[in-house]
Amino acid sequence: MSPSSVAEGLVLGQRVALDAGQIEAAVAAAHACQRALRALSSFDRAEILDKVANALRAAREDLAEGMASESGYLTLRDMQLEVDRSVEVFTLSAALARVGLDETVNIEAVARGRGAIGWVKRRPFGTVLGITAFNGPILIAAHKIAPAIVAGCPILIKPSPRVPRSAVRLAECVLGAGWPVEALAVLPATDAQTVALIQDERLPVISFTGGDFGWRIKDMVPRKRVHLELGGVGAVIVAEDADLLLAARECAIGGFVRSGQACLSVQRIYVQRPVYARFLELLKVEIDRIPVGPVTDPRTQVGPLVDVAAAKRVDELIADALSRGARRLCGGNIDRSLVPPTLLADATAEMRIMRREAFGPVVAVAPVDALDEAVAEANAIGGAIHTGIFTSNIETALRLADEVEAGGVIINGSNAWRVDQMPYGGVGKSGFGREGVRSMVEEYTEPKVIVIRRQGLRPSSTS
Repeated sequence: MSPSSVAEGLVLGQRVALDAGQIEAAVAAAHACQRALRALSSFDRAEILDKVANALRAAREDLAEGMASESGYLTLRDMQLEVDRSVEVFTLSAALARVGLDETVNIEAVARGRGAIGWVKRRPFGTVLGITAFNGPILIAAHKIAPAIVAGCPILIKPSPRVPRSAVRLAECVLGAGWPVEALAVLPATDAQTVALIQDERLPVISFTGGDFGWRIKDMVPRKRVHLELGGVGAVIVAEDADLLLAARECAIGGFVRSGQACLSVQRIYVQRPVYARFLELLKVEIDRIPVGPVTDPRTQVGPLVDVAAAKRVDELIADALSRGARRLCGGNIDRSLVPPTLLADATAEMRIMRREAFGPVVAVAPVDALDEAVAEANAIGGAIHTGIFTSNIETALRLADEVEAGGVIINGSNAWRVDQMPYGGVGKSGFGREGVRSMVEEYTEPKVIVIRRQGLRPSSTS
């Protein structure tokens, strides 16, 4: 989006040319409707969520084509999966709304609690500002909006300026399902406007998906509830007793999903030396099969990156690795923003590709003598979302799962593997807090304990 262009947002159910007045109207309306939202029963919320899932399912092809077309860098194949997963997010959220998160407390577990009854209700914390990223136009927004509906929180979505129309279309599906127009807006704001939203006291919850700017948000508003889903340098460990064909296939899928433009894509693979050569052979075969082409071709798995600068950054990481002794087994010259699927062998710790997030279609493989060496290397970057471990030995799997430092460990799957109801997020540099349907609802709410002390019971002598 050029600095002079006027972005189209969604405010009070209407598409509008966004300006300061429209932003204020959206914030004020969301802040004012909080009490009314609490009056919606869990049944009402579940019905809305189910209707959104049905609307997304019915519009799958149109939405996927729209996202691929609007972005120019997200493949139709990936966006079809994006819509499918968004359907799952709303369906799972509907189920959670029906089950609820309230819990009972055994007050009578101590003498002073005799005759008392207690339970814990989840209270909405307030209006949410959800800031999404360019690589998941609908899915990332779905992960913020659906839990907000379960929690009873109004939510304002600030989408990437590269793909604002996709967020508007999702929001229209949500409002069409019956969610109040005051309780959801899409605000493709400028950087300065976004900072003002972050600092607005009427928005006490911020859920951010993106890069290191997330830590600046946390510093800007230390008293707010800030959730950060950031990136990483995704690692996989392959033990010598692993199913090598499974590992190669899973790493090829995980390394090149969204053309490598995913916060949990496979980037580093550590393989025990006795099976290193064989694993490289198998992985090369899988990568050579990956279709490369225009994003609108349903067969394309790897297309262009978000822009030429992104491709240049990836190419520089590849060049650095090659200059330090890596071998390129797949890949070649970049073509503007298109980087061919690249496999680097004989990677070492001093190569930047093993320490910096590439966010592109490149996977580097390093041999290790011992699994402890692989764990140390996987942990060397100071944080991770997931780590993948391939082994046929359950003791090895559980030991390494304890030793790797990551928000999640995927055994016999790559670090890119995920289902949307699991707690999801990073440790260290890779994030703060967890999303995933139930976990995100907990991020948006706070517990309120309610105790009823029955009348007419003699108080305990210890009270």
